[in-house]
Formats: sequence, structure tokens, C-alpha cells
Amino acid sequence: MNRKRFYLVISLVLLAAMLSSSMAAAQEKTKVVIFVGLGTGTAADQITRQEALAEEFNATHDDIEIEFLIVPHEEANTRYLAMIAGDNPPDLVGPHGTSTIAAYLDTWADITPFIEAEGYDLSDFYPPSLKLNEYPDLNTGLPLGLYPSFLLYNVDMFDAAGVEYPPSDYTDTSWTFDELRSRAMLLTLDENGNDATSPDFDPDKTVQWGFDDSWISIRGLLAAFDAPNVGRPTTDDYKTAVANSDEWVQGLQWFSDGVWKDHFIPSLEERAAYESAGLGTPLDGGLIAMFWSHSWYLAEMREVYFDLEFEMQLAAPSFNFKGTRVARIHADNFTMPEASKNKEAAWEVMKWLSAPEQITEVCLIYGCVPARMSAKDEFSAAMGEAFPGLDLNVIFDSIDYLDTPHHESWVPEWTKVEDTMEYAGGLIFTGENTDAKAVLDEANAEIQALLDEYWAGH
Repeated sequence: MNRKRFYLVISLVLLAAMLSSSMAAAQEKTKVVIFVGLGTGTAADQITRQEALAEEFNATHDDIEIEFLIVPHEEANTRYLAMIAGDNPPDLVGPHGTSTIAAYLDTWADITPFIEAEGYDLSDFYPPSLKLNEYPDLNTGLPLGLYPSFLLYNVDMFDAAGVEYPPSDYTDTSWTFDELRSRAMLLTLDENGNDATSPDFDPDKTVQWGFDDSWISIRGLLAAFDAPNVGRPTTDDYKTAVANSDEWVQGLQWFSDGVWKDHFIPSLEERAAYESAGLGTPLDGGLIAMFWSHSWYLAEMREVYFDLEFEMQLAAPSFNFKGTRVARIHADNFTMPEASKNKEAAWEVMKWLSAPEQITEVCLIYGCVPARMSAKDEFSAAMGEAFPGLDLNVIFDSIDYLDTPHHESWVPEWTKVEDTMEYAGGLIFTGENTDAKAVLDEANAEIQALLDEYWAGH
């Protein structure tokens, strides 16, 4: 064999060895399966963007690859539990919020050991966002996305009625629930143009309401009134029901009177009527002057925002009767099942999704506000393009007033407690029982029975 041919053979052997080594390395990649479906992430455009996100991760990591497992929302609960029971668990679940994290609390791994092992820096996250994932013996995940709450209002309705706009300044202590009521009554009109303060007002022929807060659970509704346990209907030890606290009774009575006495809040029947009329979400249908909701509501309005026939703006939630403000919040993050067989790799993926370099990209897929303070400018620029003219500072300022304990946080028999609270709220908004104290006294007794039964078995 001549020298030239010898070197050619050697080169081919080395090349083959390198390719074989590369293929072996590729085959040794740890796959992290991300279960999507308990929360957002199942819309067609989200699926496409998640696939692109997976390609971005996989192209830059030699030892781990990710795969988004998209499950229809209506099947997700059953499918997740089946995967756990079948010893085929996903490695991450998300994005999903406090309610589903609470509902399956005993299935999650504690990420505290991972944080402590490497001294992971949490200082860039909004401090309140860290509280949402923390339980007495469990941290369910790194903060990812927040959905602060605030008021959205129809500027044209305020102008037509000559009513002062609600303030965007969170230091304005004059903006109370009493003041909200006063302005909302002036913005509530019957078909003859009489407002709800007029003796001629006909509540059976209302065509415009001053205020609504219907897209929220009853615990979320009442968290604003700052009871000792804020959004949780139990004491700190989870053994005593406090759903009939003075603050919750006062708050629910305010809503009851707003529907049935002052008429500035639509009843359940009235809500159903304007929703069935195909008027879109509560605000963009043009029937509500002020709507309290979360930043995810803007995602609901994204496609119609430029077609609105009125100007929309944002304002701060009101101060409650105690002189405090609670602006409830929703949040999304990725959790790691305790049953995952790839926890170390899953932790690396969790960090990557929440990292400063990716968090804005990830949150724009899901419509959430990045939980990192350093991402504010980048996210604001993107939101400004989608919603020009909105005072986005209202959204970010709301983060400091989140409800803790959270209104979706875990309690024993979480689903049954939620059902009990929703039934109580339904009695008020249907008018079957407009006495908030009586309704919450009954709910409290039912929750106490659930707690007693739970602790008897634990």
C-alpha cells in the first residue's frame, strides 16, 4: 500500500470512528418529555411555537432533548394521572397554574434540593412570584409567567357619562370599593338612558352595566377583601374553616348588593344572556364599563383589539374596606413529577425555560408576564406592539399586591372545597339567596365537615 493510500484509509477510519462516536452521543441524549394540557399551550399557534422552542433547545444541547407532549385540555387530567399510574410519567408538566398544582400537589417533586445544590440565584424573580410555588415542605417550581389582575375600562362610556376615569396610580387611596360602586352606578344604564342612581331606572331593562368580575372563582373574588387568610378558606394549619370570615361576608354582600340592590353588576342570568348573544368577552361586547380581570384576558382580546369600537384603558384595583389592596394574581410554571425518571435533566430544562435569555420568548407563547424583573423592557416592547396605547405599568405595578395565601392554593379536599365555594357564589349571583352571611355560614359548615373527615384519616 502506498503512502497516499495509507493516509486515505487512516482518514476514513478516523472519520468513521468520529461519526460512530457522534451517533452514540446522540443516542445517549436524555429525553425530557414536557406534558402540555393542564393549562394553556394547546392552541394551534402555541403548538407550532412550542415545536420551534424544542428545536432551539435540542440544537444547542448535546446531552438532553425535549419533546412537548400536547394533550387536549379536556383529556389532560385523566391522561396525566394515567401516565403516573402506569409508570410512564412525563418529566415536566406545564405551563399550568396554582389550581392544578394544588389539585395534584402530592405528585410533584420538591425542587429545593436542586436550588440549594448549586446555589441557584433567585434574585432576578419578582419577590412575590416566589411565594406562589412555596408550600411548607415543598417548592413546586421556578417562577415562569405571571398574570397580574387590574381593571380594564371602556373610556368612551366614561366620557359619555361624564364620569372620572378610575386611577392608574396605585398610591391613590381615594379609589375604594365604595368609590367604584358610586362610579359604576352612574355607568349603568337602562334602555331609556336612566342610570342606576335614578328613581326612573328599570333594572329589568338594563343595557349597560358599570362593573363585572365574572371570570374568576369565588375564592378569587373574595381575596380582594383581605381576610386573615386572604384567598384560603382555612386557618394556617388547614384544620379550621374560616370561609365565613367578616371580610369575606362583607365582600360577598358588596357583590350581592351590587347585583340585586344597586344593579351595577350583571346577574348570572344577565351574563349568560350577553354571552349567548355572541358579544365576545365581557368588555369587548360593549356592555361593561369596568371589568376586573388578569393579563391573560388581553390574550383573549388580541384578535379583536384593533377592531374595538371604543377606546380601552387599564386602571388599578380598588382599596378594600380595611384600607388595603389585594390584586389577585394567576401564574404559570413548569412542575416536575416526583415519579420522573430524569429529574436532573428535567431541572436543566426548567432552568432553561425560565432563564433570562428565553423567558420572554416562552411567555409570549403563553401570554404571561415574565416573572423575571430583567425581562420587563423586552416584554413591554412586545406587548406595546400588540396593544399600543395601553398603560402597561398598571400590569407590572399590580404584582406587588398579589394574594397570599393564594386563592387557588392547596387545602385538604381541594376540589370539594372549590365546589362548595362555587355553589355558595352561585346562590348569590342567581339570586336564590342574597344574604352573604347565611350563604357563607352554610359553606363554612360544609368545609369544616370536609376538613374533619380529611384529618381523621391523616
